[in-house]
This record gives sequence, structure tokens and C-alpha cells, in this order.
Amino acid sequence: MLDKPTLAMTTGAGTVVGVGATKSAENAQSLLNSSFDQILGGQFTWYGSDMITCAGIALSIAGIIVTIYRIRVTKRLKDAL
Repeated sequence: MLDKPTLAMTTGAGTVVGVGATKSAENAQSLLNSSFDQILGGQFTWYGSDMITCAGIALSIAGIIVTIYRIRVTKRLKDAL
């Protein structure tokens, strides 16, 4: 079935994930690493990556809104002629 190196890597990876989960529960989590319940409860810490991600999402939404507006204005101008 599994050879010894594969079995050792699988066992080792499971241990690392368990230790990482324990440490992250003790430390303040970033917004991007938190669950929805933690975000609603305010149990997260703002880091630079969180702020940049939120700014990028806001700029993307603004870009979509501007594009939709420009398409509608262009259609109105074509229909008026």
C-alpha cells in the first residue's frame, strides 16, 4: 500500500497541522484567516494584507459599477441618435 517514506510524511504533516492549529487559536488571527462567526464577533486583527485585500475588493467593485454605468450611457447615446 504505502511505502515507509510516504507514511512518514503523512504522519508528520498531520502533526504539523495539529500544532499549527493550536498556535493559531492562541494568537490573534487575521481577517483573511478567520471564520465568518469570528469576523462578525470582531475576534480578528487587521494586518496589512487584510487592508490591501479589502481595498482591492472595493476598487474591483467600483470598477464594475463604473463599467456598467458607461455601458448604459453608451447605449443611451446610440439610441438617441
